[in-house]
Amino acid sequence: MTRPRVLVFEEDPVVARSITSVLEAAGFDALPACESGAAWDDARAQLPDFALLDISPPHRDDMALAQRLAQARVPFVVLSARDDTALVERAIEAGAMGCFFKPLEVAIIVPSIRAWIARATELVHLLHEQQSLLEALRHHRSIGAAVGVIMERHGLTPGGAFEVLRRQARNQRQSVAKLASAVVAGTASLQSPPPAD
Repeated sequence: MTRPRVLVFEEDPVVARSITSVLEAAGFDALPACESGAAWDDARAQLPDFALLDISPPHRDDMALAQRLAQARVPFVVLSARDDTALVERAIEAGAMGCFFKPLEVAIIVPSIRAWIARATELVHLLHEQQSLLEALRHHRSIGAAVGVIMERHGLTPGGAFEVLRRQARNQRQSVAKLASAVVAGTASLQSPPPAD
């Protein structure tokens, strides 16, 4: 099993080493970065499974790295030295899954990261499933509409019209959904169905 990769953006090298050593001991591959540009370059080269971003002053808190990670669908939490509600809210708006306050408690941070990685994986699967369902629904609608067009043009039953669509798609070596979309758009010419017995 591969070790989850965790990007650690922390400008204080002592704190960064402390966090990365704890993560490495817990079975993660920790990738420390002390500058946001370098952190993004490291993350972009091979997207991590998770990221910890320090947003405590005097660190840059422009949320640019957070927004880039969110756009790349990398789950992340922010680290803050103080309870700054406005700063934490900005991080959540940028896509953070949560916030840890310093000093970090190792007993909490490691299981929390594992849970967040698992939750992010579930969300990705749900998103793919939703996209697949929407695509299937779109195909179903175009196939139904094409069957209706074929029924009207050729006086066929729904089953007969679908068979005409299926046969022509097979003969043209394309999917039924693709041919159906072309029939509905009026860009496909239909072959005449064989006469009924």
